[in-house]
Amino acid sequence: SLGQWCSHMRHAYKKIQNGMKTGDSLSQARIERLEEIGFQWQGVDYDKAFEKRCRELIAFKEEFGHCNVPRRYAGNPSLGQWCSHMRHAHKKIQKG
Repeated sequence: SLGQWCSHMRHAYKKIQNGMKTGDSLSQARIERLEEIGFQWQGVDYDKAFEKRCRELIAFKEEFGHCNVPRRYAGNPSLGQWCSHMRHAHKKIQKG
C-alpha cells in the first residue's frame, strides 16, 4: 500500500541520515524527486493529529449535543473513521 511504501521511504531516509547504506531503493535523485513533490520525511505528528481530531469532536458535540459520531459521517468522514478507531481501541483495552 502507499502508506507502507511511504514508511519504507522514511525508514531508508533515516538510515541514510545516520550514515548507513540502504541499497538502491533510495538514491539521491529519488530523494530530490520526493522533495519536489513535497514528501514529508518526518511523517505524521501524532500528537498534533490527535489534538486536531479532538477539536473536531468538540465542534461536533457543540453542534449535535453528543460525541457519537457515525463511522460514515458525511460532514467529516475522517472524523467518523477516527472515532470508530478510537472506540475499537477502547474495546480492545477493556477486554485486556
